[in-house]
Amino acid sequence: MSSLIQKIYRDVIGRRNEILMIISALKAGKHIFLEGPPGTSKSTILQAISEHTETPYCLVTGNSDLTTSKLIGYFDPAETLSKGYQSDCFNAGPLLEAMQKGMYLYIEEFNRLPDETTNVFVSAMSEKKLNVPRLGVITAHQNFRVLAALNPLDDIGISRISRALKDRFCSIRMDYQSKSEEIEIVKKKARNYSEDIVKFAVNIAAESRKHPDLKLGASIRSSIDMVEILSEATGMFPGGKKDYNFDELLLNSALMAFRSKIWVYETSERTPEDIIKEIFYKLHTSENLEKKKTTALRTSPSVQEQ
Repeated sequence: MSSLIQKIYRDVIGRRNEILMIISALKAGKHIFLEGPPGTSKSTILQAISEHTETPYCLVTGNSDLTTSKLIGYFDPAETLSKGYQSDCFNAGPLLEAMQKGMYLYIEEFNRLPDETTNVFVSAMSEKKLNVPRLGVITAHQNFRVLAALNPLDDIGISRISRALKDRFCSIRMDYQSKSEEIEIVKKKARNYSEDIVKFAVNIAAESRKHPDLKLGASIRSSIDMVEILSEATGMFPGGKKDYNFDELLLNSALMAFRSKIWVYETSERTPEDIIKEIFYKLHTSENLEKKKTTALRTSPSVQEQ
């Protein structure tokens, strides 16, 4: 196994097959669609690959305002008036910059780009060239790659991606990781946690993904947020657990962390709060969290410093 793969494996929890395939595709000169719900390590993998291959990346978030001129670039009006259409008057956009410098162009929510904007990728990817009016033909550096991330469940404000464009991408599906891997991720990201609370937060996210009223369950970010919020909340009471209601803080931390990250079916009459409370009390009873009150969260650093 190459040292590159081993280094990236050390930086990313799990995802060994996906990492191997993504690196192999990039080395083969391919552009990649990363399909999957939020919080499935797409950005984490790219950051690790970028760092260990010493290939910089440019991040763009797709939306209806990202026009072709913003993506490619434009001539500065004031400088153009005084100097004319010279190359030093041109402000390169992320696509042109990535082509010229040999960067990875990472586009989140690619299916939110307008149709006229996505069309520009066809030439840049297949011919490795882009004809920019008054600037000339830009030839892509050999390291230039497009990585496009999208959530296949999105159905609001999105555009249909043409078959011609899809044909120029390779793609990989990124699903949620195993529960044990998500526990390790929360431990790595969150501060001042207890083992039982981390498992409880991860279990809430896992239960939400199979709830019949939810089109999209919670990502691992919800579990991280819950653990960190609870840690800070308990740290607000220097006197310890005798000064607060642990179950109340636990529930309120879950509500704050999860309510904006789940997607309730439009046909459901239930609110996000209803569903989170249902999952919370189901797990609270089954996991007997009463005993976990004595498993104290470590005191928040912000309180220690006061």
